[in-house]
Amino acid sequence: MVNLRFKGLILALMVILTPIMGFAGEIDTEARLSDENFTSETSRNPSGIVDVPNWRIGDTWNYNGYLDVRDFIASSGVSTNVQTLTGSLVSEVVEIYTQNIGGVSTIVYKVESNGDFDAQNVNLDGQNGDLTVEMDTIEIYRASDLGTISQEATVEIDFCADFLWWCVNVDVAELVVSNEYDPPTEGYDFPLSVGESWNSQYTAYTNFSGTTSVDGLTIPDDIVGSNYTEWDVVSRGFSGVTYSGCEQSYNITTSNSNGEETGYKWYCPAIKNNIKSSATQSLGFSLVSSLTSYTPASASTSLNVDLEYQLSPLDMQLDATVTVTNSVGSPVANQDVEFRYEIEEDYRAFTTDANGQFTVDFNSGNSQDGSNGGTEHGSHGVIAWIDGASPLVGTSTLITDQNTHPVDLIADAAGVTVERTRNNRTVTLNPAIGFNAVPNDLLTFSVPVINRGILTSPSTNLKVTGPDGFTETTYVPSLYSLQEQRVELNWVVPAGQQIGNAGLVFVVDEAEEITNDGNRSNNMGTFSLYIGRLPIANLSINSPIQTFETASLNGLNSVDPDGGILDCVFEIESTTGNMQLIEDDDCIHEVTWDDDGEYLVRLTITDGESDTDTIEKTVDVLNRPPEIIVEASEYSIPVLSSVTFEVTHREDVDTNNPIAPVDISWQAACEEGSTVSSRCTVSPASEGDYTIQVIAMDDDGETVTEEVTVEVTNIAPSNLGAEVWLSGTRLTPDSRGVYTINEGDEIEIRGWAEDSPNDISNLIHLWKPDAENHPEIQSESIGQYSSIQHVYTTSEMHLATLSVTDDDGVSSEPLIIAIDVINIAPSIDPISNPLPVAEDDEISITASVWDTIGDAENLVNCFDTEPDVDTNENGNTDDDCNIEGTKFVGSWPDAQNVPSSIIFHTMDDDGETASVEIPIIVNNIKPDAHAMVNNQNPTIGDSVVLSANLTIDSIFDMENMIYVWDLDVTKDSDGNGNPSDDEDYVGKWFVWKTDTSGTISIKLTASDESLSDSMVITMNIEEAPFSFAEAITSPIGLVLIILILAGGGGFFYVKSRNPNDLIEAPPYAKGRRKVSMDDAFDNPEFDPFNKKTGNKQNKERKETKFEETKDLSKTEEVFDEINQNAIQSDELDKQYEETRSTERVDEEVLSELLEDSESSKEEE
Repeated sequence: MVNLRFKGLILALMVILTPIMGFAGEIDTEARLSDENFTSETSRNPSGIVDVPNWRIGDTWNYNGYLDVRDFIASSGVSTNVQTLTGSLVSEVVEIYTQNIGGVSTIVYKVESNGDFDAQNVNLDGQNGDLTVEMDTIEIYRASDLGTISQEATVEIDFCADFLWWCVNVDVAELVVSNEYDPPTEGYDFPLSVGESWNSQYTAYTNFSGTTSVDGLTIPDDIVGSNYTEWDVVSRGFSGVTYSGCEQSYNITTSNSNGEETGYKWYCPAIKNNIKSSATQSLGFSLVSSLTSYTPASASTSLNVDLEYQLSPLDMQLDATVTVTNSVGSPVANQDVEFRYEIEEDYRAFTTDANGQFTVDFNSGNSQDGSNGGTEHGSHGVIAWIDGASPLVGTSTLITDQNTHPVDLIADAAGVTVERTRNNRTVTLNPAIGFNAVPNDLLTFSVPVINRGILTSPSTNLKVTGPDGFTETTYVPSLYSLQEQRVELNWVVPAGQQIGNAGLVFVVDEAEEITNDGNRSNNMGTFSLYIGRLPIANLSINSPIQTFETASLNGLNSVDPDGGILDCVFEIESTTGNMQLIEDDDCIHEVTWDDDGEYLVRLTITDGESDTDTIEKTVDVLNRPPEIIVEASEYSIPVLSSVTFEVTHREDVDTNNPIAPVDISWQAACEEGSTVSSRCTVSPASEGDYTIQVIAMDDDGETVTEEVTVEVTNIAPSNLGAEVWLSGTRLTPDSRGVYTINEGDEIEIRGWAEDSPNDISNLIHLWKPDAENHPEIQSESIGQYSSIQHVYTTSEMHLATLSVTDDDGVSSEPLIIAIDVINIAPSIDPISNPLPVAEDDEISITASVWDTIGDAENLVNCFDTEPDVDTNENGNTDDDCNIEGTKFVGSWPDAQNVPSSIIFHTMDDDGETASVEIPIIVNNIKPDAHAMVNNQNPTIGDSVVLSANLTIDSIFDMENMIYVWDLDVTKDSDGNGNPSDDEDYVGKWFVWKTDTSGTISIKLTASDESLSDSMVITMNIEEAPFSFAEAITSPIGLVLIILILAGGGGFFYVKSRNPNDLIEAPPYAKGRRKVSMDDAFDNPEFDPFNKKTGNKQNKERKETKFEETKDLSKTEEVFDEINQNAIQSDELDKQYEETRSTERVDEEVLSELLEDSESSKEEE
């Protein structure tokens, strides 16, 4: 069930969050503006009129803020650590349109905002979680003066409760709050000026709706109420938020009908909105928001309204000039614009001229606005309005006044601002803080002169007389209507300045040279501030104290040297570390702490001038020790009997742990197994008095010790015990109390008895290690402990006995120790799994077995290398003895025919066995493909040898290897779409006659049973030159060649011969030259009938053949190195040799033919 106080907190959050953007009308609170003290440096220039801003669709303001709920929590009774909800808010102008307000057509802005606030890791009445608040708002503002017409907010509150390691989200409520104001509230009264104030009486209509998932949490009822709010422009200066153009912002403070300050806002003309705002609700919530960024909307058109007079008497005719310009400042002609003076319902349509302007003559009227303040009758917006898809507004404020003058220079005392610098901290003073100072303060006065006349005033001067009598006269330039000029001067308060008021007097146009100044009564102004002294805080505390003892915090000795009443605020540190804020009228406060420690107390005193002083002290709170009472169950017991001690009462009045306020620690071994419980049972082992101690400790570490004593009497020997040890290890009996050993084990049986200390060293121990089978075997010793050693050689149950007698002849009952002697099965030491090996690699396994000494020599050890085969045909496949012994060495040639494991087993002479399965992994190795060709640069038509002889794999796989040749990886000979996987030839090597020219890539793929490898070699096949050998094989070609040679040679001979030079060549010189057709067709410079050229070509051909022969020789040498893969001469080899022989025969025939042709030519 949700705590009622928690419901109250949630409901209060829902209501209070609605004024974040000014909601819910009046905010009944007391704002502590004195805390808003900021160090600043400001530029002070003559002030123009701060008039109503013109917003555009798309103008956006981003704010960060926090909701301070500390004061509310302190008064709500809710136990929580929530102090602030932090978040952000984004506001944007989304629409500009007309709306009927009170029967008057009114231009309005629609502003939408979205805000998110949260507090993480909070605790609400014991429930941890995260509190989240999301708010969407819609606000309608009057464009003429930014008066608020209506607001609507949708507030959604979620609480994510921690549950174990998860967060369980609870949709607490969704609340919709709408407000309408009649008349609209005027949070600004443009033009703004320091010292101005105004107020408004209005009716607020507040409607609530929404849903909630929390039982008992209801939506508030609708509210209609009359409200009164007053606004004061109290200062001008730095707001505390740094933003370009906002060094001089206007502090507008809000008050309620009781005169209580309810908040403030700093308006910055540069951003056309508030740069900072703060409001405090009467429940105790404080909301502070600060601007982080401002993004003005871009626009291609500007709209300005210039009034002939910004200040006007009632019912006066005056002109307004409207100017429309584009983005570069050029006039926009023929633009339709509507002139609107809404207070008088004056609406007229105009079109701009060539200068982008039009002028309107209108009457100021005599209507008042919705607020009251100052001497003015009313302030009204004069609007120029361009409707359409991108509406645009231009506005200027017209002030109507019943008492106006041509010139009215005012020395405005209400507008004086003062900045006080103290200890490098600068504060802008205002009525909320108070205009006061102390010696050595630096005061900067800003004195305004305002022209409240209709016409521009002539230039003049301002005479200022300071608090210490100094005088300064400053030039005042011409001021147009309502323009303000400020004069600044600095004053350091002298150290000996008397306590009291210090005055500042300033007079404008003291010589009265301006003849048309219609009201000289306001030409002089006076301003005073109080010069006092800082208060001195004094705090006395009765420290140290104990927990729950009252501490008196006394600040009565604090003094204010300049007199007056002091306000005292105590800040007291609690046991949780939080600081509690206490305001005490009589400056005395009493407090207690329920836990020890050192606690901070801070006293801040504030005098009537808002000056403060703070003092801190630490209170030492001492812990109270715990109290306990201890009792025994009996106060006289036989030795070795048990007695129970109990803490029957324990108390720690200042504990932080009510469940276990005192920790107990018994200074003895308690039989309960714990020394920190309330009871402790012990069995004293000695006669005489037994005293037990118990220590009690509280949560602060404070301890107290209590003792209780009981009498312990003598008894006969008792509590006989025995242990069986084997090889230094104590054996543990089974549930029957029987010890189990192996036959042949040499064991040690140790025994003991208990008695009083005076008897314990004289006890007589009598042992019979095998009382049933061999009662004659006995052993005797004296003392508290005894032992014997014995070996059992038969596997059966044996009984050993121990009897103990004290020096008074009193014996104990015999202690029987049952020992079961059994045979044990052999065991195999763990065998590491052999590493995976490749085919043909050896695997070596060595097993180590263990058994008792008698059985170890007779073990039968075997390896079953075929666990799936019953070799010995006994019906079991895993007990065969393929290899006898403890060592196995073997290998497998084929990875596909390898057992997944082998089994090693052993058996003793009693038939007990043990076995272990050993996994075997034999991996197939990938072949290493290697392709070779005897000639990588053949000529088309040549036969080449392609060989895979150097491919490597295991012996078994080499015998079954598949070799696939793809003779051109760029051609898809099998038509499957992949040109590099064709099976053009299958075999280890073959002869291939080239049938195409160019560079081709040949791919060899070698595959064993599961893996494959590929290699690509490249061949450059050249075009075959023209060959006479081929030509003469054709009858037609032969005839043509003979005719060409004969005719050409004869013709040449006839034309060139000299009959006198004819000499018959000798027989040995006749035609032995051979013509190479490669030279004839490939070398354009080759002359087949030039001997020098022929000899050169023959030489190059021989060198080329020699190099090819060398390459083939190297290949043959590689083949010889790998005997198992060497090329063997077969039919294909013979065919290859025959082909080469045939080529040589054809070349010889062609050579003979050419030689015959040459002979014929010579004969001719």
